[in-house]
Amino acid sequence: MSLLSIQALEGGYGRLTVFRDVSFELERDETVGLLGANGAGKTTLMKTLAGALPASAGSVLLEGTDVSRLPAYQRARKGLGLVPEGRHILATLTVRDNLELTRAIEGHRRELPPFEERLAEVFALFPILRERERQVGGSLSGGEQQMLAIARALLLKPDVLMLDEPTQGLAPIIIRGLAETLRSLRGRFGMIIVEQNRAFLEGLADRVLYMRAGSLTQGATA
Repeated sequence: MSLLSIQALEGGYGRLTVFRDVSFELERDETVGLLGANGAGKTTLMKTLAGALPASAGSVLLEGTDVSRLPAYQRARKGLGLVPEGRHILATLTVRDNLELTRAIEGHRRELPPFEERLAEVFALFPILRERERQVGGSLSGGEQQMLAIARALLLKPDVLMLDEPTQGLAPIIIRGLAETLRSLRGRFGMIIVEQNRAFLEGLADRVLYMRAGSLTQGATA
């Protein structure tokens, strides 16, 4: 059984269909890249998988369970983690407070280690966040904000981690560091990485899918 199975999924905004008939499988511990230009439908697809937008057709199965009709917070509890495009951190709250907010949705998640233990793990992965723990999110650099967004998702110990345009607006040196971090996480869970930056996915994704005008095509194996 695949970890995540997307079957003939269709979605968009109201009557506007952005993508249609999208089907693919994510295997356990696999990293899949999703490559496409602006407007191809990648972000809309990620929002639909996470439950932020409703699907108009098709299904999303997580470990064989249909989660297509669950709201976003319940999908997060089931193990679907999203690092959204633009990060969406709370700029007026401290780094620590941004991370503490995950406690609001961790209920009913499979048995999790204590919060402080999970927090120590993400601080070990991103030491700069420990240094910035009492700093407000809006004062962080773009790279630090991306680290915070990823750390927030990791606190819930996801089975599937979806990252939407993680390199957007980042300097090349920060992008290289982010790639190294994500490579260190490969094999711990399934990952879907949405990108326009083909080079970023090289050596990171096990295979790449291509999205064009709302349709998905299979790519090459890394």
